[in-house]
Amino acid sequence: MTLKRGDLVRWVVDWGVYAISANGEAHGRYPQYCHAIVIEVSQKDPEAIVAYCYDCKNEGGYTILHLKHDKFELISES
Repeated sequence: MTLKRGDLVRWVVDWGVYAISANGEAHGRYPQYCHAIVIEVSQKDPEAIVAYCYDCKNEGGYTILHLKHDKFELISES
């Protein structure tokens, strides 16, 4: 995936509910997302971005994300 300025991304910040499987493992259901517009892509690491989060309740404003750590996904290309 090649990211560029103006792309729309989202990532899971919480889950609506947690369900317990028969073997006792907890799994999140009904993901809750934050959405952001890519402002800048790192020249050293193209998986690192600066984005403007327009619907983050606690963070708000600018945020730094990394594809590997934050597991964001591309929703729309600019």
